Amino acid sequence: MPIIHFFLADTDHPMDSGHSLWGEPLPDRNGREFSTSLTYGEYFDAVAGFCVCNACRPICRALEQRLQRPIAESDIARLDIFLEKHGAFYHPARVSVSVLDRALSFVINVAASADGRRTIERETAALNRLGQQRPFGWLPRVYGNTCEPVPMFLADWFDGYHEFHLTVADGKQDPSIVVWDGADPPCLISEEQSASLYRQASMILTACYDPVSTEQIFPWHHAAGDFVARVKGDAVDVKLITVRGYASMFGEETETADERALLDNLVVFFIHLSVRMRLDRIDGVSQIAWAPDTCVAPIVDGFFKGLDLTGRLSGLPDAFPSLFQAYFGHHGKERIVKMARQLLNSAFGRQREETQIIDSELERHVQDLCRCIGRWENN
Repeated sequence: MPIIHFFLADTDHPMDSGHSLWGEPLPDRNGREFSTSLTYGEYFDAVAGFCVCNACRPICRALEQRLQRPIAESDIARLDIFLEKHGAFYHPARVSVSVLDRALSFVINVAASADGRRTIERETAALNRLGQQRPFGWLPRVYGNTCEPVPMFLADWFDGYHEFHLTVADGKQDPSIVVWDGADPPCLISEEQSASLYRQASMILTACYDPVSTEQIFPWHHAAGDFVARVKGDAVDVKLITVRGYASMFGEETETADERALLDNLVVFFIHLSVRMRLDRIDGVSQIAWAPDTCVAPIVDGFFKGLDLTGRLSGLPDAFPSLFQAYFGHHGKERIVKMARQLLNSAFGRQREETQIIDSELERHVQDLCRCIGRWENN
């Protein structure tokens, strides 16, 4: 059996049964105690138990897929288990595996909360399905799961990728994007890098949208840290680390045969995507914020890139993105604003902070969308 060490956020904060927190309950994202919480000690013991069960079979299976070679328990020298964060749904543990003179990282998402327990089975099914349908590396692969002593699943950890959020930078009126890369201060990225980030996130969500059945990834929110980014020089790469649901926007799977209905549903998806893409919380935890207008063109560009891919995968004609462009433009700004208000009142009706900022920004947002879509060219 490999040597196992426990840590809080990093190796400067080791954890064991002598630590003052070992017997304390895990808090939720806001620092409150769960009514049915695990203790820190029970959490670490559960994660370690899952890793080493059946001669480390879950970890060996994950390593075999990553390394493309057989792996035995004896090949694993050490497991370092880090409690990364107290999330809204999961308490993710990063597991650093020392194997064959190298280190590989995975995540074990532990459903310590009631919301997490309600979500975890749906999420693992969605990740497995999308991993087969869209095998492009945008999402983590699932390698195994268990329900005892607490529901959890083992998946890819994206090394070098970090949460990002809108922040208020000194001397700037509009919020900028900061990447939580562990630096002090965190990495404030450029306008061009921000554009790439929005373009990729919009592309991923649209490429995972099924225009025939209207199945899509939802819910998602930037404030929850659902997307992560890696910044290397001027380059930005984006991943989506969670899929809490994948279902039809109408609550049940449909098979849309009518071309007009297919396009109408796509208009609804696009409006919702474009608005939600602009929402975040300042530094991930403060007040709701609206991303600057400079993100609209990248959102539109990413949408059309994703639409081209999902259209081809769904057997739609190559001209489908251009067909949607013309159909959207035919509606006109006033009709789109009316449609958007109806949709967003339904989608955000109980979220007062979101609805207030959306109401104040919607007309200008739709105007920008119409302008960008009118200029889009299928290259």
